[in-house]
Amino acid sequence: MISYRKFSNESDYRVMRSIVQHNCLQVGHLYPQLHIGNLDFERYALEENPNILYKTIWLVYEGEMEIGFITVLEIEFSLTLLSDYENFTQEILDYIEHNCYNHGVTILTNANSEDMLLNNILEQRGYTKTTRFRFNGMCDLSKISSCPSLSYGFSIRLTQKTDVAKRVELFRLATGGRGTTSECYERMMNSPSYSDALDLVVQSHNEEIIAYCTIWDDPISKIAILEPVACVAEYRRKGIMKNTLLYGMNLLKQRGTRYLYVGTGGKNIASQTLYKSVGFLEYGRNCEWQKTL
Repeated sequence: MISYRKFSNESDYRVMRSIVQHNCLQVGHLYPQLHIGNLDFERYALEENPNILYKTIWLVYEGEMEIGFITVLEIEFSLTLLSDYENFTQEILDYIEHNCYNHGVTILTNANSEDMLLNNILEQRGYTKTTRFRFNGMCDLSKISSCPSLSYGFSIRLTQKTDVAKRVELFRLATGGRGTTSECYERMMNSPSYSDALDLVVQSHNEEIIAYCTIWDDPISKIAILEPVACVAEYRRKGIMKNTLLYGMNLLKQRGTRYLYVGTGGKNIASQTLYKSVGFLEYGRNCEWQKTL
C-alpha cells in the first residue's frame, strides 16, 4: 500500500539523498534520475531558506519503506522513485493531481525523452509537451582528451572561503539571472556533497576570478554532474572554459569516476557547443509537460 507524509526532519533529507544515490548506482547512468549534487546545490545555494523542503517535499512509502519523494511547487512537481518501484508511477501521479493541486490549475512536470515509461504514462494521463526543453549531456570519462595548459597568466584552483563574495557576484552568469547570497554559498560549501566536489575557479594574472565551474562527484556511484558553469563575457571564446572543464574532468577520471553529466537550456547553443567540444554526447531532452486539471 502506498502512503505519503510531509518532510519533517533532517533524517528525511538523508533518505532523499540515499534514494537518489541508490538509483545512480543501480541503474548505472544518471538521467532521468537526480544526483546528490543537484539536491545540495538547489537546497543550499539556490533557496534562500533550506527549510523550504518542509513545505515542498512529500516522502512516498510502500508499506514502511521509503521508496521515493515528490517535490510540489506552486504549479510544478517532480517525482523521484527508486527504480524498482516505477510501477507505482501511475498511482502516485493520481495522488498528486487530486491532493496537491486544485481543479482547473495547469500543472507542469519534466521528463527526459529517454524515460519511455514516464513519457508514456504522462501522455496516457492527458499531459501534452510544451516547446520548452533542456539539453542533457553525458560524457564517458574514459574517452576524454588530456588537459591543455591555459594561456600564460591564467590559472585554475579550488574555490576558497575568501572567494565567496566574488562567486556570489558572478553567480547569476550561470543561473539565468537567479542570484544567491554569501550566507547561502557558505551553506552550500558545508553541504554533504561538497567535500567530494571540485569547485573550480579560473583567475587572471591580477588574481581576478574570471570563470568557474562546480563538479559534484559521488564516489559511491562514480557519477558526477556539472553545475554551475560560467565565464565573464570578455573572456569567452578563448578556450579558457574548455580547458577548465577538461582539467576538472581529468581529475575526476583519476579518481575513478566513470561518467559526467550536464544540463543546459535547449536553446543555449553556445553552452551545448562547449560541452560537445570536451566530449559530451546528448542524452535525451528534458521536456516540459503540462496538464490542466
